[in-house]
Amino acid sequence: MFEESLYFSAFLIGLFGGTHCAGMCGGIISGLTLGISEENRRKNLLSFSLLYNLGRIISYSVAGAMAASLAAVSDNYGFGIEVRKILTLIAATVMIFLGLYLTGWWTTVILKFEKIGSFLWQRIEPYAKRYIPIRSHGHALIAGLLWGWLPCGLVYSTLFLAMTGKSVSQGVLIMVSFGIGTLPTLLTIGYFSGSLIAQLQKKWIRTFAGIMIIGFGILQFKIHFFS
Repeated sequence: MFEESLYFSAFLIGLFGGTHCAGMCGGIISGLTLGISEENRRKNLLSFSLLYNLGRIISYSVAGAMAASLAAVSDNYGFGIEVRKILTLIAATVMIFLGLYLTGWWTTVILKFEKIGSFLWQRIEPYAKRYIPIRSHGHALIAGLLWGWLPCGLVYSTLFLAMTGKSVSQGVLIMVSFGIGTLPTLLTIGYFSGSLIAQLQKKWIRTFAGIMIIGFGILQFKIHFFS
């Protein structure tokens, strides 16, 4: 029950966080084939998008493995259960902050998380920009691997869930579940581009998505602390 709830929560963060993905990654997805011929665009858009997203999810998985391994160190000292309870409490709290961020009601905490990741991104971004627009399938995969480290409150929030996993493999699966949740939005953006991004950025959609994620954060409290 514990593991399944983590995977499901991660998936739902990705799914309902699609409004944020549209703003953060929409321009990148729209620019995947910008500058290549219309014939090549029609021929390669789907395969480029799939490979880009595969690379992105691989990067999330690596981050998930790192997060879970940090938490797993506590097992070697015999207090792993207590640490995971604390991390679960933090993860549920961060989910609520993420929901407030998506609604626009309170953005401070998640924005601070994103600023922390900007230090790493400053070193990766010059290399990532070289692969946009994408001109080959290899470029698509590499672009996803690099752009997957773009500072993102959704990703960082889910990494707290990954830390609560009992093993590195669970941390990886939590981030894979999150990545799969983001696919409907990001794959669709590749075809509908700016029009879909504009729709997903509407206030009522972001508010609905934020409220849903707040609800899942509260549900995590109930499952792990009051059941």
